[in-house]
Amino acid sequence: MPRKKAETSAGVKEHKTKNSTKKKSIFIELTPDKYFVLCNGNTIKDYRELAALLETIGDDVFFYHVNSERNDFANWIRDVFGEEELAEKIRHSRSRHEMMALLYKHLFHKLEGICA
Repeated sequence: MPRKKAETSAGVKEHKTKNSTKKKSIFIELTPDKYFVLCNGNTIKDYRELAALLETIGDDVFFYHVNSERNDFANWIRDVFGEEELAEKIRHSRSRHEMMALLYKHLFHKLEGICA
């Protein structure tokens, strides 16, 4: 029997066969010990949340984590998600808008890959 694809929640695609349903997701569910904890105590569970949060966090929080000495967001993306290429792009980004654009572009390409 041919496979049927059905869209479910954002970022998840079901692949149905005669005997099973498999879900593919671009979002990895992390355990709380892998969450990113901002200097203000807020937590981020994935880089989709990071992209959204970049719109609202203050400069003091952003520049605490991204400065000439380090880029904590890039390190987290590399170490927790294993996304070396994305982490390098984020590492060289110094503005929150550039970082948001990189994250959303990356998410778009991942979604494109599972929807094809």
